[in-house]
Amino acid sequence: MEPEKAQELAKVMKRKNVKLGADQLSCLVKMVTLRGIPKDLDSYPKDLLLFLSPSDYAATGSCKQYFANVGKANLDLLQRESSERQQLLLEALTCLKIPGTQVNKENAKILGRLVCDLGEEYIRSSAGTLLKELSQCESFLPDQEEAIRSVISSGNTTFGTPQVWSASTLNELTGLIPVLDHSIWQKVPKNVLTLWLKNFARDSRLSRAQLATIVEELLPSRQKRDVAGCPDDLRITEEVLNDDLMPIYYTPEELRACLKNVSLKNDFPHILTYPFSNEQLAVLKEKLDETYPDGYPDSLLPRLGLLASLITAEDISKWKITSADMLAALLELDLQDEQAASVISRYVALGNPLNATALDAINKKYLCVLNETLLNMIDPNSLKLASLDPSACSQLTKNILYVKAKRAFSDQHYLRSYYTLIEPYLGGAPGVDIKSLSKDNVNMNVDTLVNLRRDALMSLTPTEVKDLLGINLPGLSNWRNRSPIQEWAQRQKQTELDKLGVGLTGGTQEGYMNVVPPKFQPPSSAPLGTVAMMLHLLPALLLSFLMMSIWS
Repeated sequence: MEPEKAQELAKVMKRKNVKLGADQLSCLVKMVTLRGIPKDLDSYPKDLLLFLSPSDYAATGSCKQYFANVGKANLDLLQRESSERQQLLLEALTCLKIPGTQVNKENAKILGRLVCDLGEEYIRSSAGTLLKELSQCESFLPDQEEAIRSVISSGNTTFGTPQVWSASTLNELTGLIPVLDHSIWQKVPKNVLTLWLKNFARDSRLSRAQLATIVEELLPSRQKRDVAGCPDDLRITEEVLNDDLMPIYYTPEELRACLKNVSLKNDFPHILTYPFSNEQLAVLKEKLDETYPDGYPDSLLPRLGLLASLITAEDISKWKITSADMLAALLELDLQDEQAASVISRYVALGNPLNATALDAINKKYLCVLNETLLNMIDPNSLKLASLDPSACSQLTKNILYVKAKRAFSDQHYLRSYYTLIEPYLGGAPGVDIKSLSKDNVNMNVDTLVNLRRDALMSLTPTEVKDLLGINLPGLSNWRNRSPIQEWAQRQKQTELDKLGVGLTGGTQEGYMNVVPPKFQPPSSAPLGTVAMMLHLLPALLLSFLMMSIWS
């Protein structure tokens, strides 16, 4: 595609708010900047700026303007610990002239989501000025969480101490609610928590599990005791069942007593959406098991919600998972890996195929839990319609899926689309197949290269690596001091590495050879004569290697 067409396409993407992945953006940047950096970068998607630098943006605006845009971008497109993301933060602090660890309100607003990467010392030193921006973060490191709790507990913020918070305060701090602990919650007035649950909880981005944390704080403080019967004022009526604050009215013991002789067949689906605590959920599961001793009805399975965390393998063995759509719905629940494996095994045991619909559902979170038996049951043709990502899986999983993918796309081997189809599976490809790809002008991403099978990567020559990467070769310089490229470079001749022009060092010099230190094994049980013979031949073997290096 011509750079001008790529630039126009990128601008349309911004207008239509099209979301792209990291690989797509990286590729788009290369096409957009092929003939120089555009001078109107504000016309492009903000996420694109994550793959450019303040100096690239200089013709468009100041570094402060650049980081104001980056702060609104999807920072999670870059891995949290990546050198690129760390460099962004360092350059932002330099641009904003923040020499110490104290960030003022104006700079916090410019940094935007970049504050999510600030260390705990910045959070403590900046008091409450970072809280609003921090509430946008998806997750925190443990030391960041501790710093946030310390700042909030001190009351040295515009929000004041937790004792004076209102429902509106909690709404502003919604993103930080998962960080707050019991020592903070117990200081927040109960009527404020109740009001927030009634007026704001439905529109928050908190999960039901996170909302259940607040519910636990609101549970009646009556001491635990055996409840002989349900108190008259706690009887479960239609009005109670339709109240999503139902969990705060009952202790687990009271809930158990009040559920006796109450039919919930028509009410399970909606009350399971309420933020019950774990102890209350256990009571609900008792009621569910009592109501459906032979297995839960199909219509209820995808709606188990938080109750899914209490489901056992024995429960799953009673389920009738009769379609790939049902499997997909169940895997949308928040299951542990062991539970997901049981669900998938139950689906297969009932005679259902691992077709494209099933594989797409499994791929989202649970591809790596498939064992060898299940992997071998996948029909290669299903991979033509499914899009799998085994990058985080075991080497065995990658190997099996690569063989199946190669077979699935074998009829397209000579088409340009073949590489796009096979790329996600290359982590399981043997060296001979990777060498073959080096002849096809594939422009492999550096991330794909470094995640190849180790034996496959180590078998490649510098020329093959150059041919594989194509236009992406300059990116290899970011890996020159990192594994596995560092180890690969040590196996190559330095003169060949120099031809790559990306600063790789550590290769062997002319007239020398690398000697890999031997890994000493425990004493062999081989006869002494065999050992003596090997020692006798060792000088001759070394001399042969030396002569070969001199004449090569």
